[in-house]
Amino acid sequence: MKLSEKIIRVALLLLILISLALTYAIWLSPTAKIAEVNTSKQAVKNDQNYAKATDAFLPIRGIWDLADGKYQTSSENLLATTQARLTESTFGQLQQVAEGEEEIQSYYSLDHGIELNYEGGFSLTEYVKVFDMPISLKALKDADSISFSKIQIDFSKKKIRFLNYHKNMVYEASISADFSSLETIYQKNQNRYLAMTEENSLIPRLLRTKEQVRLKKYSYILTTQSYSLFRNAFFQNPDQAKGEEEESGARSFVSGHEEIMMDEQKRLVTFTGELPEDLEDESVYSQTFNYVSRLGTAVGNLRYFDHQDGKINYRIFVEGYPIFSQSSKGKMSVTIDPSNTATVPQVKIETSMDTVQVPIPSDEEVELPSTLEIETNLAAAGIDLSKIKSFIIGYTWQDIDGVNKLVALTPEWFVKYEDTWYSANQMMLGNFETEAS
Repeated sequence: MKLSEKIIRVALLLLILISLALTYAIWLSPTAKIAEVNTSKQAVKNDQNYAKATDAFLPIRGIWDLADGKYQTSSENLLATTQARLTESTFGQLQQVAEGEEEIQSYYSLDHGIELNYEGGFSLTEYVKVFDMPISLKALKDADSISFSKIQIDFSKKKIRFLNYHKNMVYEASISADFSSLETIYQKNQNRYLAMTEENSLIPRLLRTKEQVRLKKYSYILTTQSYSLFRNAFFQNPDQAKGEEEESGARSFVSGHEEIMMDEQKRLVTFTGELPEDLEDESVYSQTFNYVSRLGTAVGNLRYFDHQDGKINYRIFVEGYPIFSQSSKGKMSVTIDPSNTATVPQVKIETSMDTVQVPIPSDEEVELPSTLEIETNLAAAGIDLSKIKSFIIGYTWQDIDGVNKLVALTPEWFVKYEDTWYSANQMMLGNFETEAS
Protein backbone atom coordinates (compact mmCIF):
# COMPACT_ATOMS: atom_id res chain seq x y z
CA MET A 1 0.00 0.00 0.00
CA LYS A 2 1.30 3.40 -0.93
CA LEU A 3 2.05 5.96 1.73
CA SER A 4 -0.51 8.40 0.28
CA GLU A 5 -3.29 5.78 0.57
CA LYS A 6 -2.38 5.14 4.23
CA ILE A 7 -2.57 8.87 4.96
CA ILE A 8 -6.00 9.12 3.30
CA ARG A 9 -7.35 6.16 5.30
CA VAL A 10 -6.07 7.59 8.58
CA ALA A 11 -7.58 10.95 7.74
CA LEU A 12 -10.97 9.35 6.93
CA LEU A 13 -10.88 7.39 10.18
CA LEU A 14 -10.21 10.56 12.16
CA LEU A 15 -13.09 12.36 10.44
CA ILE A 16 -15.47 9.50 11.27
CA LEU A 17 -14.40 9.56 14.94
CA ILE A 18 -14.87 13.33 15.12
CA SER A 19 -18.33 12.99 13.54
CA LEU A 20 -19.34 10.35 16.09
CA ALA A 21 -18.06 12.48 18.95
CA LEU A 22 -20.03 15.50 17.76
CA THR A 23 -23.18 13.40 17.32
CA TYR A 24 -22.85 12.13 20.88
CA ALA A 25 -22.30 15.64 22.22
CA ILE A 26 -25.38 16.97 20.46
CA TRP A 27 -27.91 14.16 20.94
CA LEU A 28 -26.76 11.74 23.61
CA SER A 29 -24.72 13.56 26.23
CA PRO A 30 -26.49 14.08 29.57
CA THR A 31 -27.66 17.64 30.15
CA ALA A 32 -27.10 19.67 33.25
CA LYS A 33 -30.08 20.43 35.42
CA ILE A 34 -30.01 24.03 34.25
CA ALA A 35 -28.53 24.86 30.89
CA GLU A 36 -27.78 28.48 30.18
CA VAL A 37 -29.09 29.75 26.90
CA ASN A 38 -27.52 32.83 25.42
CA THR A 39 -29.92 34.21 22.88
CA SER A 40 -27.69 36.99 21.65
CA LYS A 41 -26.75 34.90 18.63
CA GLN A 42 -30.16 33.28 18.26
CA ALA A 43 -32.35 36.35 18.06
CA VAL A 44 -33.66 36.84 14.59
CA LYS A 45 -35.70 39.51 12.99
CA ASN A 46 -39.45 39.07 13.14
CA ASP A 47 -40.06 39.06 9.42
CA GLN A 48 -43.77 38.28 9.62
CA ASN A 49 -46.23 41.04 8.81
CA TYR A 50 -47.35 43.05 11.81
CA ALA A 51 -51.04 42.81 12.73
CA LYS A 52 -53.12 45.80 11.65
CA ALA A 53 -54.90 48.06 14.12
CA THR A 54 -57.85 48.35 11.72
CA ASP A 55 -58.36 44.58 12.10
CA ALA A 56 -57.72 44.38 15.84
CA PHE A 57 -60.03 47.27 16.79
CA LEU A 58 -62.90 46.57 14.42
CA PRO A 59 -66.35 46.59 16.10
CA ILE A 60 -67.48 43.04 16.83
CA ARG A 61 -71.20 43.31 15.98
CA GLY A 62 -73.24 45.28 13.49
CA ILE A 63 -77.03 45.73 13.41
CA TRP A 64 -78.94 46.97 10.37
CA ASP A 65 -82.17 48.71 11.50
CA LEU A 66 -84.44 48.55 8.46
CA ALA A 67 -88.14 48.93 7.68
CA ASP A 68 -88.77 45.16 7.77
CA GLY A 69 -86.78 44.43 10.92
CA LYS A 70 -83.42 44.41 12.67
CA TYR A 71 -80.56 42.17 11.52
CA GLN A 72 -77.22 41.47 13.17
CA THR A 73 -73.93 40.26 11.74
CA SER A 74 -70.53 39.37 13.23
CA SER A 75 -68.89 38.95 9.82
CA GLU A 76 -65.50 40.67 9.87
CA ASN A 77 -65.63 41.26 6.12
CA LEU A 78 -69.01 42.98 6.28
CA LEU A 79 -68.04 45.06 9.31
CA ALA A 80 -64.75 46.07 7.66
CA THR A 81 -66.60 47.06 4.49
CA THR A 82 -69.03 49.14 6.53
CA GLN A 83 -66.22 50.85 8.39
CA ALA A 84 -64.46 51.63 5.11
CA ARG A 85 -67.64 53.34 3.83
CA LEU A 86 -67.74 55.46 6.98
CA THR A 87 -64.12 56.51 6.57
CA GLU A 88 -65.01 57.79 3.09
CA SER A 89 -67.86 59.92 4.47
CA THR A 90 -67.92 63.59 5.47
CA PHE A 91 -68.67 64.67 9.03
CA GLY A 92 -69.52 67.77 10.98
CA GLN A 93 -68.10 68.68 14.37
CA LEU A 94 -68.81 66.18 17.15
CA GLN A 95 -70.52 67.46 20.27
CA GLN A 96 -72.29 66.12 23.33
CA VAL A 97 -76.09 65.98 22.94
CA ALA A 98 -77.28 63.91 25.91
CA GLU A 99 -76.28 63.06 29.47
CA GLY A 100 -78.06 60.97 32.08
CA GLU A 101 -79.95 57.69 32.14
CA GLU A 102 -83.27 59.13 31.03
CA GLU A 103 -81.83 61.05 28.10
CA ILE A 104 -79.71 58.20 26.73
CA GLN A 105 -82.68 55.80 26.65
CA SER A 106 -84.16 57.64 23.68
CA TYR A 107 -81.01 56.74 21.73
CA TYR A 108 -81.03 53.01 22.50
CA SER A 109 -82.39 52.03 19.08
CA LEU A 110 -82.83 53.34 15.56
CA ASP A 111 -85.70 53.24 13.08
CA HIS A 112 -83.48 53.36 10.02
CA GLY A 113 -79.72 53.02 10.19
CA ILE A 114 -76.78 50.95 11.40
CA GLU A 115 -75.37 50.24 14.86
CA LEU A 116 -71.78 49.08 15.39
CA ASN A 117 -71.01 47.61 18.81
CA TYR A 118 -67.92 46.99 20.92
CA GLU A 119 -68.07 44.56 23.82
CA GLY A 120 -65.73 46.72 25.92
CA GLY A 121 -65.64 50.50 25.75
CA PHE A 122 -63.27 51.96 23.17
CA SER A 123 -61.49 55.32 23.10
CA LEU A 124 -63.07 57.95 20.84
CA THR A 125 -59.75 59.55 19.89
CA GLU A 126 -58.24 56.11 19.26
CA TYR A 127 -61.15 55.17 16.98
CA VAL A 128 -60.73 58.37 14.98
CA LYS A 129 -56.97 57.74 14.68
CA VAL A 130 -57.09 54.02 13.87
CA PHE A 131 -59.72 54.32 11.16
CA ASP A 132 -58.57 57.71 9.87
CA MET A 133 -62.02 59.20 10.46
CA PRO A 134 -62.37 62.83 9.32
CA ILE A 135 -64.32 63.85 12.45
CA SER A 136 -63.48 67.03 14.35
CA LEU A 137 -63.28 66.65 18.14
CA LYS A 138 -62.42 70.31 18.84
CA ALA A 139 -65.78 71.06 20.47
CA LEU A 140 -65.27 68.34 23.10
CA LYS A 141 -63.54 68.90 26.39
CA ASP A 142 -61.08 66.18 27.42
CA ALA A 143 -61.69 64.28 24.18
CA ASP A 144 -58.89 61.85 25.04
CA SER A 145 -60.85 60.59 28.06
CA ILE A 146 -64.08 59.89 26.15
CA SER A 147 -64.98 56.27 25.44
CA PHE A 148 -68.00 54.62 23.84
CA SER A 149 -69.54 51.18 23.25
CA LYS A 150 -71.85 51.82 20.30
CA ILE A 151 -71.73 53.81 17.07
CA GLN A 152 -75.01 54.77 15.42
CA ILE A 153 -75.41 55.90 11.83
CA ASP A 154 -78.88 57.41 11.60
CA PHE A 155 -79.97 57.38 7.96
CA SER A 156 -83.15 59.42 8.58
CA LYS A 157 -81.55 62.28 10.52
CA LYS A 158 -78.16 61.99 8.81
CA LYS A 159 -76.29 61.77 12.09
CA ILE A 160 -73.47 59.69 13.53
CA ARG A 161 -73.53 59.08 17.30
CA PHE A 162 -71.22 57.58 19.89
CA LEU A 163 -72.94 56.15 22.98
CA ASN A 164 -71.26 55.72 26.36
CA TYR A 165 -73.44 53.47 28.52
CA HIS A 166 -71.19 53.68 31.57
CA LYS A 167 -71.55 57.46 31.88
CA ASN A 168 -74.88 57.68 30.00
CA MET A 169 -73.55 60.16 27.46
CA VAL A 170 -74.21 60.61 23.74
CA TYR A 171 -72.00 62.47 21.26
CA GLU A 172 -73.33 63.43 17.82
CA ALA A 173 -72.20 64.89 14.50
CA SER A 174 -73.73 65.33 11.07
CA ILE A 175 -72.75 62.81 8.41
CA SER A 176 -72.87 62.95 4.64
CA ALA A 177 -72.57 59.40 3.28
CA ASP A 178 -73.85 57.03 0.64
CA PHE A 179 -76.55 55.51 2.85
CA SER A 180 -77.91 53.36 0.02
CA SER A 181 -74.56 51.56 -0.32
CA LEU A 182 -74.49 50.94 3.44
CA GLU A 183 -77.96 49.43 3.29
CA THR A 184 -76.96 47.34 0.26
CA ILE A 185 -74.32 45.57 2.37
CA TYR A 186 -77.22 43.83 4.12
CA GLN A 187 -79.34 43.36 0.99
CA LYS A 188 -76.56 41.45 -0.78
CA ASN A 189 -75.58 39.30 2.21
CA GLN A 190 -78.82 38.45 4.00
CA ASN A 191 -77.73 34.87 4.72
CA ARG A 192 -74.93 36.22 6.93
CA TYR A 193 -77.29 38.06 9.29
CA LEU A 194 -79.42 36.99 12.26
CA ALA A 195 -82.95 38.35 12.73
CA MET A 196 -83.21 40.27 16.01
CA THR A 197 -86.09 41.35 18.25
CA GLU A 198 -87.27 44.93 18.41
CA GLU A 199 -86.32 45.38 22.06
CA ASN A 200 -84.70 43.72 25.08
CA SER A 201 -86.21 44.57 28.45
CA LEU A 202 -83.32 42.91 30.32
CA ILE A 203 -80.43 44.73 28.59
CA PRO A 204 -81.93 47.52 26.44
CA ARG A 205 -78.68 48.24 24.64
CA LEU A 206 -78.57 44.62 23.35
CA LEU A 207 -81.16 42.98 21.13
CA ARG A 208 -82.28 39.36 21.42
CA THR A 209 -82.00 36.83 18.61
CA LYS A 210 -85.48 36.03 17.33
CA GLU A 211 -84.86 32.40 16.60
CA GLN A 212 -82.43 29.59 17.30
CA VAL A 213 -78.98 30.03 15.80
CA ARG A 214 -77.17 27.36 13.79
CA LEU A 215 -73.39 27.54 13.62
CA LYS A 216 -70.70 25.15 12.46
CA LYS A 217 -68.43 23.24 14.78
CA TYR A 218 -64.76 23.44 13.94
CA SER A 219 -61.71 21.30 14.44
CA TYR A 220 -58.37 23.04 14.24
CA ILE A 221 -54.83 21.76 14.13
CA LEU A 222 -53.07 22.85 17.30
CA THR A 223 -49.91 24.90 16.81
CA THR A 224 -47.40 25.49 19.59
CA GLN A 225 -45.41 28.65 19.02
CA SER A 226 -41.68 28.77 19.77
CA TYR A 227 -40.26 30.82 22.61
CA SER A 228 -38.39 32.97 20.08
CA LEU A 229 -41.68 34.36 18.69
CA PHE A 230 -42.68 35.82 22.07
CA ARG A 231 -39.15 36.87 22.94
CA ASN A 232 -38.78 38.83 19.70
CA ALA A 233 -42.25 40.39 20.06
CA PHE A 234 -42.14 41.40 23.72
CA PHE A 235 -38.53 42.36 24.52
CA GLN A 236 -37.31 45.80 23.56
CA ASN A 237 -33.88 44.32 22.78
CA PRO A 238 -34.46 40.61 22.14
CA ASP A 239 -30.88 40.06 21.00
CA GLN A 240 -29.71 40.89 24.52
CA ALA A 241 -32.06 38.44 26.27
CA LYS A 242 -30.37 35.60 28.11
CA GLY A 243 -32.20 32.63 29.48
CA GLU A 244 -32.22 29.32 31.22
CA GLU A 245 -33.88 26.01 30.46
CA GLU A 246 -34.78 23.62 33.25
CA GLU A 247 -35.35 19.87 33.22
CA SER A 248 -39.10 20.45 33.50
CA GLY A 249 -38.99 22.16 30.12
CA ALA A 250 -39.76 25.61 31.51
CA ARG A 251 -37.81 28.51 30.08
CA SER A 252 -37.11 31.99 31.38
CA PHE A 253 -35.41 34.90 29.65
CA VAL A 254 -34.19 38.15 31.13
CA SER A 255 -33.00 41.39 29.60
CA GLY A 256 -32.61 44.39 31.89
CA HIS A 257 -35.94 44.93 33.66
CA GLU A 258 -37.79 42.58 31.29
CA GLU A 259 -38.48 38.91 31.93
CA ILE A 260 -40.49 36.22 30.18
CA MET A 261 -41.53 32.87 31.66
CA MET A 262 -42.60 29.91 29.50
CA ASP A 263 -44.49 27.25 31.46
CA GLU A 264 -44.51 24.11 29.31
CA GLN A 265 -47.03 22.27 31.50
CA LYS A 266 -49.63 25.04 31.65
CA ARG A 267 -48.69 26.23 28.15
CA LEU A 268 -48.60 29.72 29.68
CA VAL A 269 -46.46 32.67 28.60
CA THR A 270 -45.97 35.45 31.17
CA PHE A 271 -44.03 38.62 30.41
CA THR A 272 -43.20 41.49 32.76
CA GLY A 273 -41.26 44.59 31.87
CA GLU A 274 -41.22 48.33 31.38
CA LEU A 275 -43.21 50.21 28.78
CA PRO A 276 -41.03 51.53 25.93
CA GLU A 277 -40.39 55.24 26.33
CA ASP A 278 -41.89 56.14 22.94
CA LEU A 279 -45.26 54.68 24.04
CA GLU A 280 -45.60 56.47 27.38
CA ASP A 281 -47.78 59.27 25.96
CA GLU A 282 -49.98 56.92 23.90
CA SER A 283 -53.40 55.57 24.92
CA VAL A 284 -53.62 52.22 26.71
CA TYR A 285 -55.01 50.77 23.46
CA SER A 286 -51.95 51.81 21.46
CA GLN A 287 -49.65 50.71 24.26
CA THR A 288 -51.12 47.21 24.49
CA PHE A 289 -51.53 46.80 20.73
CA ASN A 290 -47.81 47.39 20.34
CA TYR A 291 -47.28 43.87 21.71
CA VAL A 292 -50.16 42.31 19.79
CA SER A 293 -49.05 43.77 16.46
CA ARG A 294 -45.53 42.38 16.75
CA LEU A 295 -46.90 38.84 17.02
CA GLY A 296 -48.36 39.29 13.56
CA THR A 297 -50.86 36.57 12.68
CA ALA A 298 -48.74 33.78 14.16
CA VAL A 299 -51.06 33.32 17.15
CA GLY A 300 -54.31 33.72 15.22
CA ASN A 301 -56.72 36.56 14.56
CA LEU A 302 -56.35 38.55 17.81
CA ARG A 303 -58.94 41.31 18.24
CA TYR A 304 -59.76 43.72 21.04
CA PHE A 305 -62.53 42.29 23.19
CA ASP A 306 -62.86 44.17 26.49
CA HIS A 307 -60.95 45.68 29.39
CA GLN A 308 -61.15 45.97 33.16
CA ASP A 309 -58.90 47.57 35.80
CA GLY A 310 -56.19 48.47 33.30
CA LYS A 311 -56.15 45.01 31.68
CA ILE A 312 -56.90 44.94 27.95
CA ASN A 313 -58.12 41.56 26.69
CA TYR A 314 -57.58 40.46 23.11
CA ARG A 315 -59.19 37.23 21.89
CA ILE A 316 -58.73 35.03 18.87
CA PHE A 317 -61.84 35.27 16.68
CA VAL A 318 -63.15 32.48 14.45
CA GLU A 319 -65.74 33.37 11.82
CA GLY A 320 -66.41 36.59 13.69
CA TYR A 321 -66.91 34.97 17.12
CA PRO A 322 -64.46 35.06 20.07
CA ILE A 323 -62.80 31.98 21.57
CA PHE A 324 -63.26 31.19 25.27
CA SER A 325 -61.43 28.57 27.30
CA GLN A 326 -60.81 27.56 30.90
CA SER A 327 -57.21 28.74 30.64
CA SER A 328 -55.22 31.35 28.73
CA LYS A 329 -55.79 29.63 25.38
CA GLY A 330 -57.35 31.81 22.71
CA LYS A 331 -56.64 34.99 24.67
CA MET A 332 -53.94 37.58 25.30
CA SER A 333 -54.22 39.96 28.27
CA VAL A 334 -52.02 43.05 28.56
CA THR A 335 -51.92 45.16 31.73
CA ILE A 336 -50.31 48.60 31.88
CA ASP A 337 -49.73 49.79 35.45
CA PRO A 338 -48.97 53.54 35.49
CA SER A 339 -49.44 53.82 39.26
CA ASN A 340 -46.50 51.58 40.06
CA THR A 341 -43.87 53.04 42.36
CA ALA A 342 -41.39 52.79 39.49
CA THR A 343 -40.89 55.86 37.32
CA VAL A 344 -41.65 53.88 34.15
CA PRO A 345 -45.09 52.26 33.60
CA GLN A 346 -44.97 48.50 34.09
CA VAL A 347 -46.25 45.94 31.59
CA LYS A 348 -47.60 42.45 32.25
CA ILE A 349 -48.69 40.06 29.49
CA GLU A 350 -50.35 36.66 29.78
CA THR A 351 -51.07 34.45 26.81
CA SER A 352 -50.77 30.86 25.63
CA MET A 353 -48.05 29.05 23.73
CA ASP A 354 -50.81 27.17 21.91
CA THR A 355 -52.94 28.56 19.11
CA VAL A 356 -55.18 27.41 16.27
CA GLN A 357 -54.58 28.35 12.66
CA VAL A 358 -55.41 25.52 10.26
CA PRO A 359 -59.11 24.47 10.19
CA ILE A 360 -60.22 20.95 9.32
CA PRO A 361 -63.41 21.14 7.20
CA SER A 362 -66.58 19.80 8.82
CA ASP A 363 -70.30 20.03 8.03
CA GLU A 364 -71.41 19.36 11.61
CA GLU A 365 -73.55 22.15 13.08
CA VAL A 366 -74.78 23.09 16.53
CA GLU A 367 -78.21 24.61 17.15
CA LEU A 368 -78.10 27.27 19.86
CA PRO A 369 -81.25 28.48 21.64
CA SER A 370 -82.43 32.05 21.17
CA THR A 371 -81.34 34.72 23.63
CA LEU A 372 -84.81 34.75 25.18
CA GLU A 373 -84.62 30.98 25.79
CA ILE A 374 -81.24 31.43 27.48
CA GLU A 375 -82.69 34.14 29.74
CA THR A 376 -85.71 31.96 30.60
CA ASN A 377 -83.51 28.96 31.41
CA LEU A 378 -81.16 31.03 33.56
CA ALA A 379 -84.10 32.47 35.50
CA ALA A 380 -85.47 28.95 36.05
CA ALA A 381 -82.05 27.96 37.43
CA GLY A 382 -82.30 30.74 40.01
CA ILE A 383 -79.88 33.17 38.35
CA ASP A 384 -80.36 36.84 39.22
CA LEU A 385 -80.91 38.28 35.75
CA SER A 386 -80.36 41.84 36.97
CA LYS A 387 -76.65 41.02 37.39
CA ILE A 388 -76.26 40.03 33.73
CA LYS A 389 -74.40 42.68 31.76
CA SER A 390 -74.01 41.06 28.35
CA PHE A 391 -74.53 38.01 26.14
CA ILE A 392 -72.36 36.84 23.29
CA ILE A 393 -71.95 33.76 21.13
CA GLY A 394 -68.43 32.38 21.28
CA TYR A 395 -66.45 29.23 20.55
CA THR A 396 -65.31 27.01 23.41
CA TRP A 397 -61.76 25.71 23.10
CA GLN A 398 -61.58 22.02 24.00
CA ASP A 399 -58.53 19.81 23.65
CA ILE A 400 -59.53 16.45 22.19
CA ASP A 401 -58.60 13.53 24.46
CA GLY A 402 -56.05 11.22 22.90
CA VAL A 403 -55.32 13.61 20.06
CA ASN A 404 -52.48 15.93 21.02
CA LYS A 405 -52.53 18.17 18.00
CA LEU A 406 -56.26 18.72 17.51
CA VAL A 407 -58.64 21.24 19.09
CA ALA A 408 -62.44 21.21 18.98
CA LEU A 409 -64.18 24.60 18.78
CA THR A 410 -67.86 24.39 19.72
CA PRO A 411 -70.24 27.39 19.59
CA GLU A 412 -72.25 28.28 22.68
CA TRP A 413 -73.68 31.24 24.56
CA PHE A 414 -71.54 33.11 27.07
CA VAL A 415 -72.87 35.44 29.75
CA LYS A 416 -71.14 38.34 31.46
CA TYR A 417 -72.44 37.97 35.01
CA GLU A 418 -71.40 40.95 37.10
CA ASP A 419 -67.86 41.38 35.73
CA THR A 420 -67.02 37.77 34.84
CA TRP A 421 -67.70 35.70 31.73
CA TYR A 422 -69.27 32.24 32.15
CA SER A 423 -70.64 29.61 29.82
CA ALA A 424 -74.45 29.83 29.94
CA ASN A 425 -74.61 26.04 30.17
CA GLN A 426 -72.34 26.04 33.24
CA MET A 427 -74.42 28.75 34.90
CA MET A 428 -77.59 26.68 34.47
CA LEU A 429 -75.82 23.86 36.34
CA GLY A 430 -74.86 26.26 39.13
CA ASN A 431 -71.16 26.15 38.22
CA PHE A 432 -69.68 29.56 39.02
CA GLU A 433 -66.23 28.22 39.86
CA THR A 434 -65.10 27.83 36.28
CA GLU A 435 -64.69 31.17 34.53
CA ALA A 436 -64.65 31.41 30.76
CA SER A 437 -61.21 32.88 30.22
